[in-house]
Amino acid sequence: MWPEKIEDLKNRMKAVHAVAEKYNRTLDYGLRVHMVVRETEKEAREYADFIVSKLDDEYGKIIRDRALDSTSLGVAHQTKNRELADKYGYVEDNLWTGVGRARSGCGAAIVGSADQVLSKLESYKKMGIKAFILSGYPHLNEAEYFGKLVMPHMDTCSLPHVYGRVPSEPPKTPLGTGVRV
Repeated sequence: MWPEKIEDLKNRMKAVHAVAEKYNRTLDYGLRVHMVVRETEKEAREYADFIVSKLDDEYGKIIRDRALDSTSLGVAHQTKNRELADKYGYVEDNLWTGVGRARSGCGAAIVGSADQVLSKLESYKKMGIKAFILSGYPHLNEAEYFGKLVMPHMDTCSLPHVYGRVPSEPPKTPLGTGVRV
C-alpha cells in the first residue's frame, strides 16, 4: 500500500480482510512510504519544503501524467490526499503529501523527528502492517539520516525467517548459485 490517512488505511485493510476471509485466506500488509527525518520536526519540515521549493506545479503535473500508473486507483488516492492536505501539504500529523507534487505512485512522506517517525511507523505496525519499503530524497542522504536517527531504535526481523520460508540451500539463480552472465 501507499500512505494515506491512518483511518483510510485501516478501513481498506478491513475491507480486503473481509474478502480474503470468504476464501479462507489471510493476508499480510506492507507499506511503501518516503521519509524525511531530522533531529527536530522543524528541521524535517524545513527540508521537506526545500526539496520541492523549486518545483513548478504545472511541470509536476506533466511528470505525474506521463507515468504509466497515472490513472491507477492508488494514484487517485494519493491525489485525493494532496487535495485534502492543509496549506503546508500535511494530510495528518507527520504525513506530508508534497512529494507527490513531482511524482506518480507513492506520493507521501513521513516527516518529523526520529521519535515522531518511530511513532508513525509503530502506528502502522499496530494496524497489522508487517513490511516497509522506505526511501527519501536524495536517497543516500535520507538513508544516512534514517540509519543514524531511526534504525537503532527499531525492531527489525527477516520475514523469510519469521514465516519459515528460508530455503535449505541457495537458489539456482544468478543471485544464488546459478550462472552469472
